Amino acid sequence: MLKRILTTPLIQIVLLTLLVLIAMVASFAPWTAVENRNFDFWAGRVGHPEDLPIAIVAIDDRSIEQFGGWPWPRSRIAELLNLLSENNAAAVGLCLLYTQPDRGEGLAVVQEMRRQLADPQWNGDRSTTARFDELLATLETRLDQDAILIEAVRRTRNAVLPLYVSMDAPADVESVDPSGLVIVNSLNPRVLPAVASGRQQEALRAIGAGFQGPPMGNRVIAPFANLAGKAGALGYLNLNEDDDGRIRHLPLLIACQGRLLPAFALQLALKSSGARLKDLAVGLDLFGQPHLNAGKIDLVADDAYRIPVIHDEDWTRQRRFSFSEIVNGEIDPVVFKDRIVLIGITAQPLARVFRMGLNDRSPEVEVMADALADILSPERISRPSWTRILEIGVVLYFATFLALVIPRVSLRLGAGILLIFLATWYAAAVGLLLGYGYKVEVMAPATLAVVGFLVLQLTVASRRMQAAQLEALTTQGLSYQGQGMLDMAHEKFMQCPVKDRSVKHLLYNLALDFERKRMFNKALDIYRHIRSAGTYRDVNKRIKRFAELDNTLVGGARGEKPLMMAGGDAKPTFGRYEILQELGRGGMGTVYLGRDPKINREVAIKTLEYAEVEPAELPDVKNRFFREAEAAGNLSHPNIVSIYDVGEEHDMAYIAMELLKGDNLTWVCIKGHLLPVPEVLAVMADVTAALDYAHTQGVIHRDIKPANIMRLEDGRVKVTDFSIAHVMDASQTRTGVVLGTPNYMSPEQVDGKRLDGRSDLFSLGIVFYEMLSGTKPFKGDSMSAVLYAIANSRPKPLTKVAEDIPPCVRTLVNKLLAKDRRKRYDSAADVAKAIDDCLKRL
Repeated sequence: MLKRILTTPLIQIVLLTLLVLIAMVASFAPWTAVENRNFDFWAGRVGHPEDLPIAIVAIDDRSIEQFGGWPWPRSRIAELLNLLSENNAAAVGLCLLYTQPDRGEGLAVVQEMRRQLADPQWNGDRSTTARFDELLATLETRLDQDAILIEAVRRTRNAVLPLYVSMDAPADVESVDPSGLVIVNSLNPRVLPAVASGRQQEALRAIGAGFQGPPMGNRVIAPFANLAGKAGALGYLNLNEDDDGRIRHLPLLIACQGRLLPAFALQLALKSSGARLKDLAVGLDLFGQPHLNAGKIDLVADDAYRIPVIHDEDWTRQRRFSFSEIVNGEIDPVVFKDRIVLIGITAQPLARVFRMGLNDRSPEVEVMADALADILSPERISRPSWTRILEIGVVLYFATFLALVIPRVSLRLGAGILLIFLATWYAAAVGLLLGYGYKVEVMAPATLAVVGFLVLQLTVASRRMQAAQLEALTTQGLSYQGQGMLDMAHEKFMQCPVKDRSVKHLLYNLALDFERKRMFNKALDIYRHIRSAGTYRDVNKRIKRFAELDNTLVGGARGEKPLMMAGGDAKPTFGRYEILQELGRGGMGTVYLGRDPKINREVAIKTLEYAEVEPAELPDVKNRFFREAEAAGNLSHPNIVSIYDVGEEHDMAYIAMELLKGDNLTWVCIKGHLLPVPEVLAVMADVTAALDYAHTQGVIHRDIKPANIMRLEDGRVKVTDFSIAHVMDASQTRTGVVLGTPNYMSPEQVDGKRLDGRSDLFSLGIVFYEMLSGTKPFKGDSMSAVLYAIANSRPKPLTKVAEDIPPCVRTLVNKLLAKDRRKRYDSAADVAKAIDDCLKRL
């Protein structure tokens, strides 16, 4: 029942939709990687506006080559700052963190010398001392790199210095005392709105937005105090990589030490726009999405206070200036007037490099420039709260389409419509991104559509496969059942679901067939199997009857009717043949009159009853029996009985053959009933024709006798019973085995020698002799005496046992009965010719 419910298309789509929605809410969607790469591809085509006043001063490989290895003297950086300040840069962001003062030994020596000169106990000339102190003071000023840099920072308009927030610093690293520095350059967490109202929280949960809040840090790594104190602002350079190691978002705020620290790019944007950090207002929209506003800056962030960051390689390349080109005067510093300038290292391997976009690798300073551009740009990429509602709506739309439409249309039509919907959805998402900068995640609805469609098609295919399998099993089972192979039919039908009414019908009919074949235990098992899936027709009645049955035989003992009657309501069958009556019994079985229901033809069915054979001899006897069918079945001649079919039941084997109406020659071999010589010759001619054909086909009869030659009512003659005939195969030995009826064996057959067609001619000669005389040519009181006579004695001449036998007939019979087969006729064809010649003489 559960399996049937779970394979219902509606239930499958509902469950799949719930999984997709849960993945969206829980943010562990397996399609995130594909979603990110799709965003990288299209976001790279959005780009930054050309009119943004942003420039990058790169400490590149050329600059390192000119000014020497890093780190440089801090005065070198101060020189650039002074140039930018003199040319009225709107703001300067220095992406170089100096956490400790410069500890140059030269400066320390100079300062020690000036201290000694200032000592009252100094006995040197005052004028000389003053002059020397003046020179040392000048030298001290030049050697004091920190003072030069601090002064340059102080003079620079809106200088922003970096800091780092350690998200997981080792315990043995002491944090810098934030007294004044961090407090001035951070916000009180109270500026953030309450997490969300009750209704907002419900709305957040409904759309899967949640409320994460700013990331948490535990340690601030800032510039040394004297330098930081002269900066216009401080901001962190932290960048958070996604799981694939790429930068796609910038956290605007980080909570640390009880304060909210702003991003480096945010501080630059505030400074350049004339706003202050304390002017920054934070609010939540209806769905709890943060909005940050200060003056001209209005940012829509996600629940972790992040904004999307895209990399525009062409844009950054156009705004990148080499440090050496500026200092050398190759570039007029006036180009930086009213621009926001970011200074940082791009030379490799000194620069920190981050992966962005599809395949770009950007130095830290360029990433900060991209982030600043995204903050200042009026066409920035954002993800409004309504995008999640849109995505959920599209998910539900696809779910409805999959559940209600796909199961009712063809595969091709459903796939075509779904592809159109997917293309429309994808195009709409790309259009919103490129046209309006709205980031819409397309993969959740697309995943539902594709996976749902595949699941439905797999379900349909599975059902079709099950139906095809059921049809194949039932077809095979019916085929086997029609061929009488009930065990194989039973194996196929038992693989079918018995709860299916059509399967119950098939099983019921199979059980009836088992009844007809006297296999009551199997019939009972099938009836019980049917009942396990509920009542059906008279199954309970039949089970009760078989349970009470004590395996009583209606027949089966020797001389009695050997078939078991199933209460009289099921005709016995062998294979597909219905048994009508018994015709006679042989040495190894019974001959029945049967009917082939397919073509309504009566046949003779000869059986080999396994119960009549010793267990040790059964394999050999079965081989002999089926060898008869194989040998005779390949023979097609007017004077040979036709074999239609061969089969095996659980307790017997059978051969279905042509039903002959007439008598065998046994009656006409008795004195008083002998046929005239011409008729005898005519009968022998037909028999020799049959033997000639069989011998040319490589088959010898090995048991030619009057009982195996039928004279039909219409006068035709048929040779029957190839029960011990076999294919003449030179690769197999045929010696040492005595088979056949003793009175009609050939001498070589008695001796167990290898046989050929001339053995049948000797046996034919015995039948010929008996039909002419009414007596057998070789007699004896026992089988051994008969066999001895065949091998060693000459029969009485026909003239002494019969009257009026023409000479040609006597010659013919004598030659057939020659002990040495080399003296007999070479073939049955020669015998036929001799008979024909003899008939012409009569």
